[in-house]
Amino acid sequence: MREIWIHREISRIQIAKNLGLDKSTVTSITAELLSAGLVHETAEGAAGPLGGRRPVPLTLNRRYGCVLGLELRPESYTAVATDLEGSILYSKFERAQLTGAGFRDGFFDIAGRVREELRRSEVPLLGIGVGVSGVVHPEKGLIRYSIPLQLEDPFDFRGQIAQGYDLPLFLENDANACAWGELAFHRSKRLRDFLFVLAEFRDVRDRSRYHEKTAVGLGIVIGGRVHYGHSFSAGEFRSVFCTPECRGQFSLTEEEAYRIEEDPAVLSRFIRELSRNISMIANTFNLGRVFLGGHIERYRKEVQAVLAEEIQRNWPYPDEAHCRIHFSSLGEKAVAYGAAGMVLHRLFAGTYLTASFERVLTDLSALPSAETEGGGPIGAIPDLMSVDSPFVEGEKNETALSAAVKGSSPRRGGN
Repeated sequence: MREIWIHREISRIQIAKNLGLDKSTVTSITAELLSAGLVHETAEGAAGPLGGRRPVPLTLNRRYGCVLGLELRPESYTAVATDLEGSILYSKFERAQLTGAGFRDGFFDIAGRVREELRRSEVPLLGIGVGVSGVVHPEKGLIRYSIPLQLEDPFDFRGQIAQGYDLPLFLENDANACAWGELAFHRSKRLRDFLFVLAEFRDVRDRSRYHEKTAVGLGIVIGGRVHYGHSFSAGEFRSVFCTPECRGQFSLTEEEAYRIEEDPAVLSRFIRELSRNISMIANTFNLGRVFLGGHIERYRKEVQAVLAEEIQRNWPYPDEAHCRIHFSSLGEKAVAYGAAGMVLHRLFAGTYLTASFERVLTDLSALPSAETEGGGPIGAIPDLMSVDSPFVEGEKNETALSAAVKGSSPRRGGN
């Protein structure tokens, strides 16, 4: 399943070569996948140079199920549902209050309304990913601290929300969710080392909180894996140009931060300061790409030019710094789309998709992994079931996800 997901269209012969498996083994497995309705055969490919039977490519059944990504902000939320390939089936932006004591009830209200609307698509929902701003411990399902959501004490998302839910829920920091999205939806590119810069301009009305208008977080990917740090706070950002008097993430005053989108001079200062910080990180870690998402995409022409200039300026050698700059092109959907991608990663990283597959996938997990040229796991897709993964969430959650997929057959359940 993972090979088909990574390559989008691939023959049985190529799967056998990639995984080092016997052709008969692959044929047997794919027969079960076809019977379960998880994959489809497409038109026959071209015959080989010696003739013979043409290979028949396999693709995922896009309508087998969908995943939902949610970004929760203090004043609004964005929802994005995708099919198994990552194509958007549904999206919604709506204002809502999600802060402090009202966070739990607000989540259930939002999730309930979105799921009701999704039922009209008649595509079964398999799981939900949630992205929030703040220090998040995904292994424990804990929001340790979130300034925007006004959560000053740890919020037990798993205990208060996920454990009582009828679908598997996965919690992540918003910028990290964006990084998962790039890994999932650009999986064929085998991305290894990159930075995702999530830069948003929040709707802040309280004068005492104007410094929260600018919100920047980083998703860091090293060796094809999201990097969390020893306390799961990697990517929490504050400009090196801040002084002790600065209340926000940048050296802007409160009034400057408030009018950042109306004052071109302030916006230019912000872009320059952000670019200088990012260039130092990109060059120090020799990152191959920098992705930018969120409201910053509105100013992509200036950001592209300034960031490229600062990366080169920060590079200490006479040759050109090799770091590509990309924009997510999803604007306010970037976090929600990434959260959906995180769930897809979970689905295609060893989770049992049907009861009959439990034995087959268990046997396959004991086989040595195929290697890429760079020495990493094939496709540079992180193994979320590995011992050192922050997504190993215990038997209960794994069983829930397996059950969700088992019950999602077009012949059976629904949302």
